[in-house]
Amino acid sequence: MTIALIQARLGSSRLPGKSRLPLPLSATTDEHTLLGHVVARARQAASITQIVVATSTAPPDAELAALAGRLGVGVFRGSETDVLSRFAGALETALPATTVVRLTGDNPAIDPAFLDAAVAHHLATGADYTHTSGLPLGTNMEVLSATALRRAHAEARQPDEREHVTPYLRRHPELFRLETLALAVEPTVAALRLTVDYPSDYAFLSLLFMQLGSNFSLTDPAGLPALLARYPWLAAVNANNVQR
Repeated sequence: MTIALIQARLGSSRLPGKSRLPLPLSATTDEHTLLGHVVARARQAASITQIVVATSTAPPDAELAALAGRLGVGVFRGSETDVLSRFAGALETALPATTVVRLTGDNPAIDPAFLDAAVAHHLATGADYTHTSGLPLGTNMEVLSATALRRAHAEARQPDEREHVTPYLRRHPELFRLETLALAVEPTVAALRLTVDYPSDYAFLSLLFMQLGSNFSLTDPAGLPALLARYPWLAAVNANNVQR
């Protein structure tokens, strides 16, 4: 059984409340928030059997937990800063799962087909941790075994290992079997920034969702590549943003 844990909270110094922002800008339903799109795309992946939003116990995140409930997915609230413990807690309160996909509430353009490919590769290789490469920023993903997640939670000590969930696994190849799945999309697509950290990221994704609809694929030649060929300036909207 594979569970998708979606890491999300409303606190953000650059774009507060981003997970609940409408996408595109004109949208009005819960399903068309950033979080709603992440949930919908995870649901489209055949490999995912359960979805849980892992948010924090900070008072503002009660609203995010309520949104997740309205979207019909599980909710776990844990530490705001120790996200590794939040993930471990979410895993233990969900249905029994052997595999975990880590997603985030500010990456609404994940491709379900690539998500399935990542899970399949992870299971076929017997990996403890698998990450994808070659996709636009904000659309690569991480898959880990439930056993590895529990071990990382028990052993990780460094602050960044607690905050970012998977660094402990990546730093210890002697303890964990690590796999990289190289994926390929059109170069113009691979160079895009499809995460939402800044207002210009949000403006860019809003334009894409307006033009291509909610279910656009990273591999459809009539989608992103055609749009970028028609409007070359689009890629410059958020190209200068610096990833933290």
